[in-house]
Amino acid sequence: MRVVDLIEKKRDNENLNEKEIKFLLDEYLDGNVPDYQMSSFLMATYFNDMSAEELLTFTITMRDSGDIIKFDD
Repeated sequence: MRVVDLIEKKRDNENLNEKEIKFLLDEYLDGNVPDYQMSSFLMATYFNDMSAEELLTFTITMRDSGDIIKFDD
């Protein structure tokens, strides 16, 4: 899987599946995707939006990428 292919897919107004979104974010957070590629993905997303499923996967993946603070009661 290549990040460029995911950017092109979103640019062409296609939906990304869960595996593709997780790959993109995991690679970016690990420092393997340069900022300019993430910026390109975000621009393609801005113009073509995300489906509810894409947004849910994106949000959960970002949430789980760092420390989670849980408050009892």
